Amino acid sequence: MTQPGSHTSALPVFAAIDGHVDLIYEMTRRHPNVPLRSIIDGAVTLAGMREGNVRVIAAALYCADSFNGPGSAAPYLRSLIDYAAAYFTGLDRIASPGDLQRCLEHEAFPGYLLLIENSDALLDLDLDELKNAGMRIAGLTHAGSNRLGDGNGVQCPQGLTAAGKRLVKELGARGFAIDVSHLADPGLADLLSLFDGPIVSSHTGFRFFCDTPRNLTREQLGALFAREGIVGITVNPEMLSSNGRAGIEDVFRHIDWVAQKHGPDHVAIGSDFCGFDCPNADLEDISRLPLIAELLRKRGYPDDALERIMGGNWRRFYQALLAG
Repeated sequence: MTQPGSHTSALPVFAAIDGHVDLIYEMTRRHPNVPLRSIIDGAVTLAGMREGNVRVIAAALYCADSFNGPGSAAPYLRSLIDYAAAYFTGLDRIASPGDLQRCLEHEAFPGYLLLIENSDALLDLDLDELKNAGMRIAGLTHAGSNRLGDGNGVQCPQGLTAAGKRLVKELGARGFAIDVSHLADPGLADLLSLFDGPIVSSHTGFRFFCDTPRNLTREQLGALFAREGIVGITVNPEMLSSNGRAGIEDVFRHIDWVAQKHGPDHVAIGSDFCGFDCPNADLEDISRLPLIAELLRKRGYPDDALERIMGGNWRRFYQALLAG
């Protein structure tokens, strides 16, 4: 086996986009107040992005459930936004289609988008202000309950609250997308009936391969794809196999299922790097994402499908979202 941070292929061809990384969480936990440019170890580094030709990441603004509620949720979310602005040195902030294009075409540094993970704070913030700052995608919950509804770590979950339903309508009116990655089944059913905007699952696995409420069912996938949604396949072993251990073949199995059943336009990469502690045996860090393309090519996937899976699908999604 090759060592972490290295791969045996030639330089990667495809400009990759990772649809979900918990880099802010990792930096505040392991490297507090250290600029990204100075960090040389971990699952996501600038050197690793360069080696893997990862041109764009969607960095999660992970708001822990302990901060839910008026008076605490909004200040905490703002602190995360400020932290990214201060310490994401070496990454360009993407707030427009032009920004995205420049990052993907090597005319700038790699870039980052911000994705809200647990939107309790949005009840107390100006949505237009967030949109004008380039923030366009929100996950309603994390694992627990908040003022909007229940996450998929809640036993006996309920659907969206009245406040959650109002917020969903407001997000739709302003052109936001919603990430369903942590939303419990009843809330997801409510969302599909209330919201006609873009829906994705930024980092997920499938329940028929790994039976956990954190993953999506066949029926839920069908509903997302009927809405032209995208799923970002994680490398997190917790969502890929029932024994908590996984390698690149497990990632391939999830990608291949979507591509074979629904075509390559609905599946992408959403690693969840920095959001879990037990590494994938083959995909230990972001530099190794090109190994996914190599394996897909070996299994018969043509280059146009690889381009879409490794970055093109997220590019199409975010270009449309940022233009709205």
